Amino acid sequence: MTWNLIGHEWATQLLQGHIENNTLRHAYLITGPSDIGKKNLAIRFIQAICCPNSKGPGIPCLECSTCTRLQRLEHPDLYPITVEKGSKQIKIDQVREMVRTLSLTPYEASRRFGLLIDFELANRSAQNSLLKTLEEPPGSVILILTAVSASSLFETVASRCEEVKLNPVPIQTTRIGLENLYQIPGDQADFLAHISGGKPELALAYHQDPEILERRNTLLDQHYEILYGDSVARFAYANQLVKNPVMVQEMLDTWSSIWHDILMQTGKSDTPIRNIDREGEIKSIIRSVDLQEAKSAVNLFRRAHSLLQNNSNLKLTVEDLFLQLPTIPR
Repeated sequence: MTWNLIGHEWATQLLQGHIENNTLRHAYLITGPSDIGKKNLAIRFIQAICCPNSKGPGIPCLECSTCTRLQRLEHPDLYPITVEKGSKQIKIDQVREMVRTLSLTPYEASRRFGLLIDFELANRSAQNSLLKTLEEPPGSVILILTAVSASSLFETVASRCEEVKLNPVPIQTTRIGLENLYQIPGDQADFLAHISGGKPELALAYHQDPEILERRNTLLDQHYEILYGDSVARFAYANQLVKNPVMVQEMLDTWSSIWHDILMQTGKSDTPIRNIDREGEIKSIIRSVDLQEAKSAVNLFRRAHSLLQNNSNLKLTVEDLFLQLPTIPR
């Protein structure tokens, strides 16, 4: 773990090789599910390029002023872009300002960097405004985009980047990383590794912010009640939930994880249960659903994710999901 990251060793080795062999690309696209470590990998890559006290080619010290400012996204040669507070999209003005800034001579480092986080949330105009820079990048600029998948971006954008596709990290790898890098006790590290479902950033978020873990517990309690509830109760809960779009996303991620466990257990899979603290509820639901119903529920969550990524109506999407979930008899 030369970059002090949990998992994704192959990606670290690939990017280190680009530094060592002086074969850096002008644009990278790091893809994978939310909270899997895309942003952290991008920052480590930039630190490995810029660190003045590197321990070897492509191995940042992670302690110097350069590394710490890059970690905080405050370095003068780094221009980060993400969705602004109160907005749902990355807008064209943000990209235009980044492009203008990147055209300037580097202030401290040998290069300038554009970091575009969750670029699948960029609107059509914003993505198009990046094309010219991707096609004719300044020699001292490296663009790093993160997104859930290459297909979530315009093909003209994704095809001009080298994709680094991240996959979920094994539970054992996550547990060891949490213990070794963050000194989290073994039992707690094992619990966090399971419930995060192969997403190291989510495991750390659960550890560092108990409120996030409490929201997960509340959502799982509400899920169990909704399965018992009739259409009136489901509509009422949907109307309350959609007032907070961020909570809707957390609901989809949390509830879909339960149904993935249900599907794996119904199908007699050897895959470990992710929600190990909810094993009793999972067994209770399994007694009332068959394999086909479990598959259908998992697909319902996938469909809802896809619809919301394509800006479908939030309220209608959530109501449709709730109405189609199985009803569990008391």
